[in-house]
Amino acid sequence: MTATRSLSVDPGRAMIVLPPGSQPVIGITQRSYANAIAQTISLATRGQTPGENRVEVAFFTAADLPDSAGVEGNLLKLPGIDDFSVAQDMEERLPGVAMAPSAVFVQNKYGPFGYAFGRGTGGEACLYAWQRIADGDSIFRPKSGAVSVRMRICDPKASEAALLRLAYDYSLNASLRRSGWGPAGDAPAPAPGLGQAGAPIYPLPQASIDDMPAPRRVARPRPARQPRIESERLPETQPVPDRPLAGYPTVPPPPTTP
Repeated sequence: MTATRSLSVDPGRAMIVLPPGSQPVIGITQRSYANAIAQTISLATRGQTPGENRVEVAFFTAADLPDSAGVEGNLLKLPGIDDFSVAQDMEERLPGVAMAPSAVFVQNKYGPFGYAFGRGTGGEACLYAWQRIADGDSIFRPKSGAVSVRMRICDPKASEAALLRLAYDYSLNASLRRSGWGPAGDAPAPAPGLGQAGAPIYPLPQASIDDMPAPRRVARPRPARQPRIESERLPETQPVPDRPLAGYPTVPPPPTTP
């Protein structure tokens, strides 16, 4: 027997599944509460930034949630999504890393989420993402339960877009056996034109003629210039004088033979 409420579970029982190509799961710790079940999914960590890559997920029932911080009795408090609470979480999980929260509205298949990006030790990319999935009028006391997700991932070989893909493409892999539990709501209805005539569906969006880029002209290679060979100019021949030059002695012609 071990004196702990946390248990190590098989990776196949993870309540969240990350998209293909993400960091491999090296361990899962699960803890049960009177109003929630929480898991810490540890991921492979490489780099020099202090801390470990992990995903923290908690499934809350429709029971009343405590308002005070921490755990009182056997109840888990729903993590806050306000600026102060998120800043505290990032400081705890990414100590000394300057994280910049994004002001851009982003949304995955479960709804809107927030994220912050920064550079850790050695300039490696670090992402911290948070999301609360709840269906109902009240955020703090949802009638159909709630799901809280926290992601902390640093990778020296990844970009911001590559890390952000984990927050876009993860999937919930479990549910609670509670009456009316369903914080994500029902799946949206299919498109009205699905299966109907006159509503073609293409595998990729078809670009119009105006959107298509103009064909580029291929520059033809210019013929190589032949080096100019300058013809050697022969010296001009001087005409033979027909009279003696002044100032020079006259040479007699050779004698003639009889």
